Amino acid sequence: MSQTTLAGMRIDPKPSSRSWRVMLRDLLGRDWAAAYIFVLPTILLMGGLIAYPLLRAVYISFTNTVSLQTGPFVGLRNYENVWADRNFWAAVGITTRYTIWSVLLKFAFGLTAAILLHRLKRFGGILTAAILLPWIVPSVVAAIAWKGLLDPVYGGVNQFLIQTGLVEKGFPWLGSPNTALASLVMVNIWGGIPFFTINLLAGLKAIDKEYYEAAIIDGASAWRCFLHITLPGLQYVIIVATLLSTIWTFNTFDMVFLLTGGGPVNTTRVFSVLAFEAFGAARYGVAVAIAISMAPILLIFIFALGRHMSAGNQREEATAVARSSLQAKAMSVITWPVRMAIKAVVAVFFLINDVVERIFEAVGAAIHRAFFGNSAASQRSARRIGRWVSGSFAGLVLLIFILFELIPFYWILITAFKSTRQIVAFDSVFWPSPWTADQFETLFGPTRRFTLWYQNTVLVSVVSTAISVLVAAMGGYGLTRLRWRGSNMFGSSVLIAYLMPPIMMFIPMYQIFTALKLTNSLTGLMVAYPVFGLPFVTWLMMGYYASIPREMEEAALIDGCNHFQAFWRVILPLVMPALMAASMFAITLAWKEFIFAYIFLSKDRLYTLTIGMAQMIVGDVLPWGELSAAALLMSIPVAVLYIIGQRFMVAGLTAGAVKG
Repeated sequence: MSQTTLAGMRIDPKPSSRSWRVMLRDLLGRDWAAAYIFVLPTILLMGGLIAYPLLRAVYISFTNTVSLQTGPFVGLRNYENVWADRNFWAAVGITTRYTIWSVLLKFAFGLTAAILLHRLKRFGGILTAAILLPWIVPSVVAAIAWKGLLDPVYGGVNQFLIQTGLVEKGFPWLGSPNTALASLVMVNIWGGIPFFTINLLAGLKAIDKEYYEAAIIDGASAWRCFLHITLPGLQYVIIVATLLSTIWTFNTFDMVFLLTGGGPVNTTRVFSVLAFEAFGAARYGVAVAIAISMAPILLIFIFALGRHMSAGNQREEATAVARSSLQAKAMSVITWPVRMAIKAVVAVFFLINDVVERIFEAVGAAIHRAFFGNSAASQRSARRIGRWVSGSFAGLVLLIFILFELIPFYWILITAFKSTRQIVAFDSVFWPSPWTADQFETLFGPTRRFTLWYQNTVLVSVVSTAISVLVAAMGGYGLTRLRWRGSNMFGSSVLIAYLMPPIMMFIPMYQIFTALKLTNSLTGLMVAYPVFGLPFVTWLMMGYYASIPREMEEAALIDGCNHFQAFWRVILPLVMPALMAASMFAITLAWKEFIFAYIFLSKDRLYTLTIGMAQMIVGDVLPWGELSAAALLMSIPVAVLYIIGQRFMVAGLTAGAVKG
């Protein structure tokens, strides 16, 4: 448009407000205004609780910090000292072995359990909830259970071996350099099988049954259906779950700290324990340098995870652009040898598998002819016997899994209802005689410490969960459903924030919270706990939002709704399963959190259950009865929550988070 003056000159007017909106939309994206409002709470929380502490941690690693005040800048001296220390490289080796064995076995056992549970027509929900228990209970409860089972004197494993005559005296499973690391791997497998099981079970439910029916009609065996339908159908879930489990296992701290403390003779000292020892010695710069030295390894896994998440969510043209970026091309070149090696291994596997299958088919056919003949009746009889044998074997394997997952809880239960005399005298080791509530009466005695710890834990968990889920619901919507420049980068930063080692974050956060006078405060924990909950539930919500057809939202916008009305009236009702799943994950993370509470709290009346129960252990003196009673009471709320709501969690994962 133009305007004519009295002199006949034509001049352009100032840009209208509409033209400014168009310019901003072209620059920042179509939905930038609404997106910024949705994502702003996430940016504020993650910026204040994660980004700033992370940058501060990086700076601390270049300083000689030995107190709450940041020390003088020393450049690369901390890293040079760390990399020249053979204890550091020994810790890296221990962490690597611990991670590889744990993840491989968790995947194998979790996949087996998921397939067996998926085949069940009855009691599947109850058995799934039973297998899920080890993953949801706090680390301190798991540590108490396994310390009780593996104790060289009072432990259930040694008592069983002694009473059955297999050994003459107990063995120090956690106290021997030869078995301590293997015992920790076993405990990690016990706690990690449920994560693989629940995710793979959700993935199995998403595979169309018609594929199996068509394959069976074509004569495919159960093994070939597994190789060519089940595994390809679970590819996305397997990759995401394995990468997540690898990062979590690599970052393990609390279970190792509670069970062995890095001993005996440093045979279980993973890198996080080594960093914590430096923190305990007030060598804060060195402690952060140890943690950051592991960051490149973690970033490789995080980058791979982010790529698969992006592919699984199908983020429209942004994914294609990301794949063609210089960074992606560089990473593709770097990972080419690994990808080629994996392809070669897969090719060799299928070659060997074909040969073995033919041998087994020939042997099976020969056995069939020898015992059943070739008549139709004999073939039907052979199939019935085969189904019975297969079903019985599957039932036996599933029973072993369930017993393995539930035995620690059984040990806690019976120990909680024994008197101290029964425990010390080994009287009726595997069954209380008589049952007594003495340990519970002691817990709820005159000091009322345990009651206060319980109240503190409930309050902190509920408030931090509400913050995490509310902010994640808005942030996930803004990142997934709205088009604005920078959403992909910020979405990737959410994942990076979640998967950074907690051992690296708590030092700068401790300094910040001390300056803000938030240590020794439940409010401080309520503010700090979203560090764990917010990024994960945001990622979970993003996966679910991406699975909802855009047509439903666009129809609401055409009918006159704005983005906020569409979010509230259309999208939120559709994502209720994801909100339930996110709430369950968030409250579980808050309920079981250990390291922040351990660092931030020093007043007995402010302890959460995890810290209070850990403080009940004085040196080598463990009040097994009281600890077991406390562990039982701490496990009941989350167990009931998951038994009631586990169908929502599976539905949430099936609909979005595990869909590729």
